[in-house]
Amino acid sequence: MRQGSHVIVLPFPGQGHLTPMSQFCKRLASKGLKPTFVLVSDKPSPPYKTEIDSITVFPIPNGFKDGEDPLQDLDDYMERVERSIKNCLPELIQDMKLSGNPPRVLVYDSTMPWLLDVAHGHGLSGAVFFTQPWLVSAIYYHVLKGSYSVPYTKYAHSTLASFPSFPMLNAKDLPSFLCESASYPNMLRIVIDQLSNIDRVDVVLCNTFDKLEEKLLTWVQSLWPVMNIGPTVPSMYLDKRLPEDKNYGFSLFNAKVAECIEWLNSKQPNSVVYVSFGSLVILKEDQMLELAAGLKQTGCFFLWVVRETETDKLPKNYTDEIGEKGLIVSWSPQLEVLAHESVGCFLTHCGWNSTLEGLSLGVPMIGMPHWTDQPTNAKFMEDVWKVGVRVKAEDDGFVRREEIVRCVGEVMEGESGKEIRKNSEKWKVLAREAVSEGGSSDKSIDEFVSMIF
Repeated sequence: MRQGSHVIVLPFPGQGHLTPMSQFCKRLASKGLKPTFVLVSDKPSPPYKTEIDSITVFPIPNGFKDGEDPLQDLDDYMERVERSIKNCLPELIQDMKLSGNPPRVLVYDSTMPWLLDVAHGHGLSGAVFFTQPWLVSAIYYHVLKGSYSVPYTKYAHSTLASFPSFPMLNAKDLPSFLCESASYPNMLRIVIDQLSNIDRVDVVLCNTFDKLEEKLLTWVQSLWPVMNIGPTVPSMYLDKRLPEDKNYGFSLFNAKVAECIEWLNSKQPNSVVYVSFGSLVILKEDQMLELAAGLKQTGCFFLWVVRETETDKLPKNYTDEIGEKGLIVSWSPQLEVLAHESVGCFLTHCGWNSTLEGLSLGVPMIGMPHWTDQPTNAKFMEDVWKVGVRVKAEDDGFVRREEIVRCVGEVMEGESGKEIRKNSEKWKVLAREAVSEGGSSDKSIDEFVSMIF
């Protein structure tokens, strides 16, 4: 390995993609490399270096002007991002070559498969990074190859779907884009296209770990040069070693961090339900009201993250009614919260980052999935890894308050909750082993570095 060798890491500009790929950058930096993290931004700043890891952050524009809404049209957004990257990336690569320490590899997000040709066109190896697990990507691959047909409407859906190395899946277990192609045609195309040129990729990276998807790993490694490098969770949280600094490193959110941690410090171990649904899940008002009533009826302490734009959906006088039983915040430091000993359960949408963080920190989960990969993650969480339960929604997806009460009771107090807690502890240990020195993911990163450099 050449000390200081450059590698470019380019994530899709979404939080679920930025987080794991930025953590991967830190792992590469710890191996002596000098990563450049290309950040597609609506307000790009000049390049800068992170203080601790010496990672160069290179912001580039997303192609939109002030006042334009980038979320208005997905196809337009993807086209502008692609155009901006193709304009800016070659210049960056050329500048790095002239510096005397040229980049050897472009690590790029799987949702932008066209970047493989950009990498090869400039003499770089191409390493695709899958931020979602194989349990989802493998299903998309079957769609790509024609061994699974996506029905046009959900009413045309078969009862069960069977894939190699998978449990049987019903319509509610599949990624939402595969339940009816008419609902999300653009998203369906994007998730399928990410595997369109995988046979030409030099390295395939994935934010998972070997033991977690052992059966699937054998199958995917028979097809592609796969290296699992996850979980991309900082080791201090895997060891439940919180920073001694009371600010927890979040200088912009010190007050909010302190509010959460101080409230948790006043609670007994395993007594709090942590509720967070990620940035892309927006609950309708009737579902918010039902969830609020359910949490209140559990009788448990709960910490609930509700964005400021959503607080008007809460019942009137709700914070007064719950008193010390609940704390509602607009933002929380999720890793610090999950690592806190008072948290006994995580009510989550089952996005992959949140699911992997819950698994890695040994926190039992209640899955309340909404769309994209979340239903499949929830299926594995409950039936394969057995670290939680999944809410039973009505046919229209609505979840009743009684179901919230049932699930919280089962995980926090029920007999099955003991087995769930035992399994959660097992996966926490396996996750920590994977990223520790000599673990499967640590070895994969070493192998990646030696292959490229």
